[in-house]
Amino acid sequence: MQLNGHDKKEMLWTIREIINWTAKRFAESGIETARLDAQLLLGRVLNLTKIQLYMEMDKPLTNEERTRFRELIKRRLAGEPVAYLLNEKYWHNLKLYVDNRVLIPRPETESMLDFVLQWCKSQNKIPEIVFDFCTGSGCLAIALAKKFPNAKIIAIDISHDALEVAQKNAVLNDVGNIIWEQADVTNSELYKILSLEYNVADIIVANPPYVTEKEWNELDLTVKDFEPKLALVSEDEGLKIGKCIFDNISEFKLLKQSSIFAMELAEKQPQKICSDINKTIQLNHPMWNIPINEYFSLCDYEGKDRFLVRV
Repeated sequence: MQLNGHDKKEMLWTIREIINWTAKRFAESGIETARLDAQLLLGRVLNLTKIQLYMEMDKPLTNEERTRFRELIKRRLAGEPVAYLLNEKYWHNLKLYVDNRVLIPRPETESMLDFVLQWCKSQNKIPEIVFDFCTGSGCLAIALAKKFPNAKIIAIDISHDALEVAQKNAVLNDVGNIIWEQADVTNSELYKILSLEYNVADIIVANPPYVTEKEWNELDLTVKDFEPKLALVSEDEGLKIGKCIFDNISEFKLLKQSSIFAMELAEKQPQKICSDINKTIQLNHPMWNIPINEYFSLCDYEGKDRFLVRV
């Protein structure tokens, strides 16, 4: 039975039949989240939640609905991520707008944010100044802005397009305490300006590009063909941008003794950027036993040491 046929039987395709057909087609093409993707895309076309889809499983689709859904199927089979098809990503209690101008926020970045928030809670820390380098969709800046509404968040990205998306997300999430700056984080003049304007930050977070050119060439097509290369790839074996952030923060003394610094990197990169690291901490490490005023490597949920941290 063809989804784009015109016989009488096809005209009576129900939500159940279409979900089953699409999930099977997605699975055959290697999509791991086949049924979920089918549900999300059909839910968007019909303006129904997943629960509502199940409550109306026997409802047939109209020709117009099937046409719209068919187009989404084609794009998903071509590798386009569901988040871009929906222009939507739920991340750390935020509903974010995303398109191909920004990376889709990852769960790993949530784990870094969780650590920062847990540390703030354990120390009763209420930040006044926060820097977010390579803000992208604005996910970190917005999450911190919502958690600390009296703080001033300075979110920086080289991409004007990314900042447009980030500002859209700030409006969607009703935060107004973020200052958006377009700047190159490899330019030391930026850090000089930040030092003169704000002196020091209470929290600095960063999620710079850290993928090598070779790694980028080998990435899954859903990433390589759709997500922005500018936000993924860095020179010097993926280390250049992260090292520039780290070195300039130190040179211009943007951290005080009680400040928090957290930067997401690839596995084993924290040790390559900061030679002083001698401890690797798991996410479930007790807060009372965290090393103070020294850099350490923090692991993600999979146990990979991915974050360069200092508290």
